[in-house]
Amino acid sequence: MSSKYLYEVDFAFLDVETTGLDPYSGDRICEIAVLKIRNGKILDKFETLVNPGRDIPPHAVSINGITDNMVENAPFFREIAWDVFGFLRNTVIVAHNAPFDLGFLFAEFDSIKLSPPEYDEVIDTLSIAKRYYSFPSNSLGRIARYLGIPTFGEHRAFGDVRITKDVFEYFIMDLRRKGFRIERLKDIVRLQGGAVSFERSKELVLPPAIEEALRIRGKLKIKYLSAYGDVTTTRIIEPLGLSVNGKNTYIIAFCHLRKERCTFRLDRILEVKNVS
Repeated sequence: MSSKYLYEVDFAFLDVETTGLDPYSGDRICEIAVLKIRNGKILDKFETLVNPGRDIPPHAVSINGITDNMVENAPFFREIAWDVFGFLRNTVIVAHNAPFDLGFLFAEFDSIKLSPPEYDEVIDTLSIAKRYYSFPSNSLGRIARYLGIPTFGEHRAFGDVRITKDVFEYFIMDLRRKGFRIERLKDIVRLQGGAVSFERSKELVLPPAIEEALRIRGKLKIKYLSAYGDVTTTRIIEPLGLSVNGKNTYIIAFCHLRKERCTFRLDRILEVKNVS
């Protein structure tokens, strides 16, 4: 793939908005956008708010403006996972601070026990900015404003995707003008200092019944111990995803007993079996 000419490559510009900074401490995606481009032409786009299965804290709202009310009726990630999978499969993903976006994206795939899509390469515009420029700030919006690129929609997923695309195209044009040979994908990978890497969390081991329910969107019958440790209830639940907060793992699920979305701490589930 790295030998392909740039005009042959399907670039997928990606951005996620989140409830916080750490996907393995309970933070989740609350909006995602992907813009697929080949040879400067838009092939397709995907954008949606995402119900994170948790409250959006004030500090996140102050950045992206996404509120609990806005995501209340939005799909959970598991409901859009295959759409995202299809958009990113066999593409070159481009993002600003790519390890952040991919870290959250892969955590969401992990939470529903779905392997992430196979992509061809990752380009990080932040890495290019740090290696070849001396901007007063390397945040996406400030780079764009410094270069005279419009920042309409900044801090929302599709707005940041569009800004990332414009910044990426500026870098390619500017570095070519400065004498860098940029004809093939491998030339950009070399410019950014090699392949983008990031740490993945250790795989969470779940009871087989829960893994199966997450994989096929099935139902579970559980016996659940209350937080006070003195009451057990039997419930039918439909798991939607996982959340990790500190040392505890939680199952986010629709509970047929309560008729609402609930969160169940994994170590308080005393018995579990699949329901056909």
